Amino acid sequence: MIVTTLFVCFLIALFVLGHFGLPEQLIPPPPSPKPAEIMPGAEPYRLEGESGVAFLICHGFEDSPLTTRPLGDFLHGLGHTAIGILLPGHGTKIEDLTRVRFYHWQDKLEALFREERSRYQKIFLVGFSMGGTLMLDLAGRYADTYRPTGVITISSPVFFNGFFNGRFVMHQPLTMFTGVMRIFTSILRVEAKRKSSSMQRLNPWLGYEATYALDTLHSFKRALPGVRRVLSRISVPYCSIMAANDRTVSKENQIYIYNRIQSREKRALQFIMPPDMTSMHTLLTHKKSQKRVLRFIEEFVEDTLKDFEQPVPRKPAFAFLSRWFSRRKMQIQEENHF
Repeated sequence: MIVTTLFVCFLIALFVLGHFGLPEQLIPPPPSPKPAEIMPGAEPYRLEGESGVAFLICHGFEDSPLTTRPLGDFLHGLGHTAIGILLPGHGTKIEDLTRVRFYHWQDKLEALFREERSRYQKIFLVGFSMGGTLMLDLAGRYADTYRPTGVITISSPVFFNGFFNGRFVMHQPLTMFTGVMRIFTSILRVEAKRKSSSMQRLNPWLGYEATYALDTLHSFKRALPGVRRVLSRISVPYCSIMAANDRTVSKENQIYIYNRIQSREKRALQFIMPPDMTSMHTLLTHKKSQKRVLRFIEEFVEDTLKDFEQPVPRKPAFAFLSRWFSRRKMQIQEENHF
């Protein structure tokens, strides 16, 4: 009986430590990488348009701007400005990512958003995977001040595992124990089959493959409750896209986000990807989903901009007094008539 009790207590302590981890002091942000240190193809981009509309586009965890570049090129082809962001710790080597925390990304995007919003008439926040999580967080925290024109997320999570509609969703078991694993190592390397050239052509991707920066992943996981709390503050037009058979982020995330955002104009696209050896996650570069995703985003952007262009009828000042005087005048005329 004692052994059983001790074992149960050990499991509880393991799960608690795995979820919360040990306390950590704030660390300073890492320096920006030099151009020579960035992997070829992972560079940030800025494609200037003439429409006065800009899109801040953010990649995902251990990802790079290569994933978002097709969307950037597409939006630029429509006449808009596309700004592809390289998050701190990405695009160089995995060791650089271990010194980054979620709040460093928040600070980076906040500073960029405040800077760019003064240059353009309208600005959209766009994010793939964790990039979408960051954009939702930014839109929620600035809901009362610097409201964006709209928010677009692709394959974005706000939880990895947990209860959803009365059932337990277990999609990323690794994240349940990051608080424990990071005590022993900062980088977890796993064995993975090397992508074939045909698979890379089908679904191009550039980032830190088969490695996990555990301290950074733990920081990401622990920040998700805060992101969930601000979802209800978002009221700008919202667009969400996801594959129902995504192997990285569960489809329940899209439903959760959609139901909690308070936008009057919101739309979602969820579809089943044809089976292949990819993660079904990077929809912006996947040859079987790219056109469909870009077309859906184009329709959302066009409709949102049209709504902004339509003038809102303004009621004249003191309209109630004008109506009262009109009614009073008619009454006097009727009295004089009789």
